[in-house]
Amino acid sequence: MNKNTTDITLSAYFNDIVIGYYEDEELVKQFARKLGFDVDKNVFMAVSFLYPSDVKVSPEDREKLMGAAEAVIRLSAINCRITGKQVITCDAGVCVILITDTKAEMRDLTDEIKETALAEVDRIESDKRIRVGIGTIESGIKGIKHTYFNAQDAVKAGEIFKKNRTILEYMGMEIYSSINQMVVNFGDRLTRTVLKQLSDTEKRVLAKYYKCKEDVALTAEQLEMAPEEVKASLEQVKINTGLDVNDTEDNFKLHFIMIAKKVLENDEKIRRNR
Repeated sequence: MNKNTTDITLSAYFNDIVIGYYEDEELVKQFARKLGFDVDKNVFMAVSFLYPSDVKVSPEDREKLMGAAEAVIRLSAINCRITGKQVITCDAGVCVILITDTKAEMRDLTDEIKETALAEVDRIESDKRIRVGIGTIESGIKGIKHTYFNAQDAVKAGEIFKKNRTILEYMGMEIYSSINQMVVNFGDRLTRTVLKQLSDTEKRVLAKYYKCKEDVALTAEQLEMAPEEVKASLEQVKINTGLDVNDTEDNFKLHFIMIAKKVLENDEKIRRNR
């Protein structure tokens, strides 16, 4: 983006901002006014339509998402006044950034955005799971970047922790996004000491135990084991690691380690498919 630019689309404008290439903030604000909004006064919220992180997304795949993205764009009066391309393409799909005059107005739109996005996704014919990430409501140049990445992070966390959800709001997924990021950065250090002391059976029982909300009977039923076998495996965990599921602090550590294991396995799957 430079002073000689005479024509710029909203998608190009946001891309120039969100990937962090802008240097002249006043020039950025000037082009925003030319497009029809004020970076300092208006507020922004990203809505991303994304395929799973571990699949290769083709141009044809992204094209299937365009109708859904454009339907969401039409919900904002300010976006409707802006002509030209508004859909941003990203690695796993597409994103739009909505603009309103106030945070209250954006919040009032949010339910309609979710309903529209869900209905549009249901109409898309694809063998790949499509999820919708909704970013935070932000203002300012840096806020645009935040909401863009937050919308994508919400979906990444949802792939692991909320697999059945289609609509994923960052405000509801923030803790999961933070856990995901922490585990990706430090997961091996967090898990290696405990996991290497557990057998495959003990790992399988622990994972199902937490998935079943620490209900031994339900865990046994789902694993097709006797409750006594589940209890024996949990006791063996204590013998091997010194961590007891019946102790509050130990239980937290074991639960977190099993979450970390799931995150690391998902991260490895993504890396293999890139």
